[in-house]
Amino acid sequence: MKPKRTKVVAPPAPPDIAASDRDALIAAYKARVITAWKRDAERGYRLSITGRPDDYVEVAKLAKYLEKLAGSA
Repeated sequence: MKPKRTKVVAPPAPPDIAASDRDALIAAYKARVITAWKRDAERGYRLSITGRPDDYVEVAKLAKYLEKLAGSA
């Protein structure tokens, strides 16, 4: 009997993060405005904020959203 071969499927490539978005996210993290972020291909960015449920922000609206968060912190 021959062993069965399984097809190896590569996981989907992670979505790209623009350099300006990455810089803005790092600055917000260092300022303790957000605690974590993750790029979601369908929804944009998932931002974790202490004491609140995660927020999903569209890529085009990220800069304004981070400015608003920094202003209220």
